Amino acid sequence: MAKEFNKKFMHPTRRKLVDMVMHGAEYEKEAFVSFAGADKEKVKRKVGEKWTDETGRSWEQLEAGKIEISELGDIMAETRAYLDRLNSCKADNCKTIKLSRADKKLVSKTGYCAECLGRRETQIKADGLWDVYEKYKMYSNMIAYGTDILSQFHQALSDCKQEYEMVNEDGTIEKWRMERDVNEMKAEISADIERYQAELDGVILLRKELWEQLKDKNYELVRPLND
Repeated sequence: MAKEFNKKFMHPTRRKLVDMVMHGAEYEKEAFVSFAGADKEKVKRKVGEKWTDETGRSWEQLEAGKIEISELGDIMAETRAYLDRLNSCKADNCKTIKLSRADKKLVSKTGYCAECLGRRETQIKADGLWDVYEKYKMYSNMIAYGTDILSQFHQALSDCKQEYEMVNEDGTIEKWRMERDVNEMKAEISADIERYQAELDGVILLRKELWEQLKDKNYELVRPLND
């Protein structure tokens, strides 16, 4: 008498394969079974799925099989996408097929290529607000520059000490003292900060007055003051 075939002692992966042969069972569409020995459980992977194994290596399932991927590759892809955005006109209706060197310079400054920037500036001129727009841009640049300078002065004030020390490569410590009194230095820096802040506040006020003349137009080239 023939001995009955019993699958219960078989490894799950091999049992699945037997089911396919004997009963016509099928795997899920676009799913894959991977195993590397009797001690490994079956793992189904769909096309496009990404995972990290027990050794910390990352993989992606393709139709042709799995490939190893790296975090560096993802970072490089994100970096390339970011650089592409920097070199692309942000106008939704941009019709410039290939950006020239001059276009790319304008995109880095304004976000628009020459043609798209020209259309937007033409509208401002037609509204009779070109001089206001030019001054608004000038004051905006002055505010950005002044804010950066003030930040440096505040950092200098914070770092100002009577005595400094530095650890050399060989582990020795080098010390030196300022010839001037640190309190005098701090007083001078604080006075400069106060003076530059007053000048910056004046420019901010002038730009705000210009903004009142531009805000209702909703020009794409003029950002709201809270941006």
